[in-house]
Amino acid sequence: MENNISDTLRASYDRKRGFLMFLDDLSISLIRLCDAEDLSYERASERCKCSSKHFANIVHRNTHPTLKIFEQICHGFQKTPNLLLRIGTDELEYRLPMPVVEVREYSAMSGRVRLPVCPQCRHTLGREAVAFCSECGQCLSWKQFKRIAVGGRFLC
Repeated sequence: MENNISDTLRASYDRKRGFLMFLDDLSISLIRLCDAEDLSYERASERCKCSSKHFANIVHRNTHPTLKIFEQICHGFQKTPNLLLRIGTDELEYRLPMPVVEVREYSAMSGRVRLPVCPQCRHTLGREAVAFCSECGQCLSWKQFKRIAVGGRFLC
C-alpha cells in the first residue's frame, strides 16, 4: 500500500514539474523570439491574435496558455510546437544568448542582495553582466535585465 501512494505522489509531482518545464521553455522561446525580432509584447500578441496582457502573462509564466492560444502562438511566429518548446534542440543553442529575466533576493550582512538567475539551468549567478553561466555554459543576454524585479516580475 505504501509503495502505491509513493508512486502516485511521484507521478503527480512529475506531471506538475513537466507542466512547469513546458511553461519555462515556452517563456524562454517567446522572450528569445521577441528579442531577436525586436518585437514588443503588443506587436507579438497581434501576430498571435491574442491580447497583449495575456501574451505578457504567458511570457512571465503567470498564466497557462490554452491549446488554441498555443496554436495561435505557433502560427504567429511560424514555428512548430517542438521548436517553441525546445524539444530536440541542438547543443549549439547554448551559444545563442538567452535573456536573463529573473533575479532572486537574499539576506546578507550588508542588507538585501539581488542576484540574477540563469534562464537555462536556473542557477543563481554570482554577479551581473557575465557572458556565460558558470554552471551550464549558457550564453547570456542582459538587454532586458534593467526591467526586472525580484522573482522575475517585470517592472515596466
